[in-house]
Amino acid sequence: MKSKTTHPEWVLKHKRAGTELKLINGKYYLYGVKSVYDKSVKKSKKISLGIIGRVTEKGGLVPSDKQTLKAKSQKSYADKEVFCLEYGYAQWLMSAFESEGLIDDLKKHFPGLWKFIVAMVYCRTAHKAPLKNIPFFWEQSAMPDLLDWMENLNDQKISDLLFALGSKQASIHEFLKPKDNSSKTILMDATDIALQSNKITLAQKGYNANMDFQPQFVLLYLYDASSLKPLYYRMLPGNIREISALQNTIKISGMEHCVYIADKGFFSASNIDELERLGMQFIIPLKRNNELIPYNYLSHIEQTDNYFDFANRFIFFADTHKDKNRNIDLFLDGKLKEQEKSDYLARIKSLPESYSKPSFNQKVKTMGTLALIHNTQMNPQEVYCEYKNRGAIEQFFDHLKNTLDASCSHMQREESLNGWMFINHLSMLVIYRLYFILKNTPLNEKQNLNHKYSIDDAIEHLKSIKKIQFSNQGSVIAEINKATKTLLQKMNLSIT
Repeated sequence: MKSKTTHPEWVLKHKRAGTELKLINGKYYLYGVKSVYDKSVKKSKKISLGIIGRVTEKGGLVPSDKQTLKAKSQKSYADKEVFCLEYGYAQWLMSAFESEGLIDDLKKHFPGLWKFIVAMVYCRTAHKAPLKNIPFFWEQSAMPDLLDWMENLNDQKISDLLFALGSKQASIHEFLKPKDNSSKTILMDATDIALQSNKITLAQKGYNANMDFQPQFVLLYLYDASSLKPLYYRMLPGNIREISALQNTIKISGMEHCVYIADKGFFSASNIDELERLGMQFIIPLKRNNELIPYNYLSHIEQTDNYFDFANRFIFFADTHKDKNRNIDLFLDGKLKEQEKSDYLARIKSLPESYSKPSFNQKVKTMGTLALIHNTQMNPQEVYCEYKNRGAIEQFFDHLKNTLDASCSHMQREESLNGWMFINHLSMLVIYRLYFILKNTPLNEKQNLNHKYSIDDAIEHLKSIKKIQFSNQGSVIAEINKATKTLLQKMNLSIT
């Protein structure tokens, strides 16, 4: 027979499994309960779990103050599963993309892929990650939340999206084209990337530094010589070395009136003739044993007023030597000369079989010098400064080159390769942004930040800033160490 309840209906509707109603001094209360088997009496007994709240006819169930405090305490991340995510660099990257207008440009040209592109750039620049490691680093970062893109980036998905990105060659070209085609002095850098696939037409046997003539392609880059900002890139078959490829790349990029700055290995009479035939301006260094260099101009160079300050040292220069339509500017770096003299004299002592004082007497006349041949209207100081930026560019490119070969070498589809190289170009823009900040932000009265911090240093400091995620809505920024705080203050960055 069903027992008769003495509680009114408005009270009973709040009773559920694991609870018990109690009438105390004419008021109804709801308690939590559970049954526990008692071995001593060999039967179950009821244990109270504490008050849940008071039940009223008008207000319904009113939680007790004690229950409210308990619920709040349970939201503390100390008692929950905690995720520690990389946040500092991810937040800076998003801010950099937005301030440079890159987010809007990516949305415009790649509306369905822009979040994937940003995610890939993050993994490349924060971790130098090859393709195989990207899923791991993606899961350890705050980027999914910052991008509002909670995708599971497994190997197959990355492969499919890279293919889709690389298939949009026209969109990539439009994105790369400079917004203005005004006159620029540009640096060009080329590197060989090994490819094992016989399905990619770019993979051709060609000369490289290892002299193994394996299948490869050539990555040709254009940089702004004054700012060092990466401007444009082009991929060429591995067996292409003609100078005409330089001119074609400039034309394709949409830039005009560019000046090509080469390295010492490029100079030859035939190369100079070809550049002039194509109507290209150039600045090319000459090897010190080149007969074109007017070393007789050095005799009284340090008694002239021809000098300028460069990188905390003074550089002397001779009067420009004219050779047909070409100019040859000769420079003397006194500090470099003393370093080269000391180095050579030390080698005479340690390697007498290869170095001697008579040889030193011959070479000392040219130590500390740099000769540049060019066909521009620049003055010697401008020519020198433009050329010296090549060193920074080469270091720049090496930052990503470490993992570039490994990631490209086994790709089997040209579209995937195109997509991957575009990701790397955007990564170069990010590296440039950090380089620009370090180079132009004071460290002290005499030096800028790049004298103490490298690009890698800045990235590692930013990566050290973590976000502790303890619920879907709850998170805190972890404590930041003093060294990182100091760098952020100097860079005028706020990571929140």
